[in-house]
Amino acid sequence: MLPAILQVVSTSVTTSATTTATSSAATVAPVMAKLPVPEATLVVTLTSVGLGLVTQLVTRRVVDLNKERRMKAEVNAFQKEKRDAQLKNDTARLEKLKKKELAVRQEQAKVSTARLKVTAITFIPLLVVYYLMANFLGGFSVLVAYSPIPIPYVVGPYLRTNYGFVSLFWWYFLSSFTFSTMLSRALHTTT
Repeated sequence: MLPAILQVVSTSVTTSATTTATSSAATVAPVMAKLPVPEATLVVTLTSVGLGLVTQLVTRRVVDLNKERRMKAEVNAFQKEKRDAQLKNDTARLEKLKKKELAVRQEQAKVSTARLKVTAITFIPLLVVYYLMANFLGGFSVLVAYSPIPIPYVVGPYLRTNYGFVSLFWWYFLSSFTFSTMLSRALHTTT
């Protein structure tokens, strides 16, 4: 009877020690994506590029880029003229520019409204695609990339390798920022 009790006690101690070790390791280790890291990294990067391309194409379709460029040049010329008048203390010219300032701001608001339309058109679809991608990969904070460079708040703790991990959110953010800048320059949607 005593050996059976000892066996049950040792089994429960071993099980609780294993559970404790597993739970403490789970808090340190990142959650892996359903796909291996290279494939998950590629899926997130391609999704980021695809969504960036769609956003830039909508921008080209909705925003009158030539009007926006003209308006930007007009505002810059107005600001320069106003600065010159202020430096020279030319009150007559400043009064004339104040009358013109309202018209310039109204035109600038019209141009800015077109950019807001792009945001309104693309925001919800971007969130839906991001949500679907996160579900496909296994969650919002899954490990999708490794980084040899320690970046505070972006790269997670270094595990048994020389690489830290990058979660889905941060990898998507970095990819989106990088490729949207390249795409806007390639498609000439910057002003």
